Parts: sequence; structure tokens; C-alpha cells
Amino acid sequence: MTMSDVLGRIRNRVGEKNLFAGNILKRHGCSVKLSDISLEKVVVDLDAVFPSGREGKRQCECVVFYFDSGANFVAVPIEFKSGEVNASVASQQLKQGADYAARFIPRGTKPVCIPILLHNGSIHKAEVRKLKSSGTNVLFRGRKFEINTARCGANLADLLARAGHL
Repeated sequence: MTMSDVLGRIRNRVGEKNLFAGNILKRHGCSVKLSDISLEKVVVDLDAVFPSGREGKRQCECVVFYFDSGANFVAVPIEFKSGEVNASVASQQLKQGADYAARFIPRGTKPVCIPILLHNGSIHKAEVRKLKSSGTNVLFRGRKFEINTARCGANLADLLARAGHL
């Protein structure tokens, strides 16, 4: 199965009405530019998939799927925060996004998760320390991934390049 086939299957399973097709994703007064990453990507709007949330669970806003230049299957759960950041809450939301993304991992691929927290203010030092601790890391296919943070308006391609998976 080709990379295009894998992404096409994800599109079909999720449904077109639950996908985001633009170049700038905006939520809660925050945005991220999507234009400079792979043309072949799928951006699942989890707020559309689960409009009233998931029973008793917090969720992030979206998950981006694509294949990087090393042919790794990459899932990018993204959470937007305006105002104060609570590391525990943000971590839970990103973990739920990673759990959702894990449903779509194709056989025979090397999956990578790059959880991203976008914020429009500063993050209190205590919350930054929590985000850097292993307790808030996102578990994805048996591996732990640290949460990446950036200011609203960031270019997703820059964040993914910094993580080594563009």
C-alpha cells in the first residue's frame, strides 16, 4: 500500500466533513500555518468528529497525519490554549489525540508522534517544568514523546523540522 493509499484510507474512515482543508488552522484565538508541510496530509478536526466531546475525556483540537521524508508515518496531535496553560490538562488532551491517531497506524510503518501545544501567552515556569517531565509525555505505540510548545501563529513545518520529521 502506498503512502497516498494510507492517507486516502484515513480520509475515507474519518469522512470529508471531519477534515480541515485550509492552510491556516484557527481555534480559540490561536492559529498554526499548515501550508509548508507535505501536500499529502490529512488534518482531522476532532471538534467535528466529537462535537460534544468524548464521554469523560478531554480531547485536543486536531491531529495531522502525513509521511515524513524518511517514510515514517507521523501523527501530530495539536492543542490550542489561550490564557493560562495547565500542563496536566494539555497533556491529557494531547494523549487523547495520540490515542485517536493510533487507530490509523498502518502495518509495516514506523509511527512517530509529535504532540504540539500552541499558546498565545507565556507559560508559567512550574507548568513548563511539568510539560518537560516524563509524566506528561505522550505514549504512542509503546514510545514516549515529549510535548512540543510554540506560540500561536507558528508555522507547523518549522516545528516539525525542529523535531526532525519534516
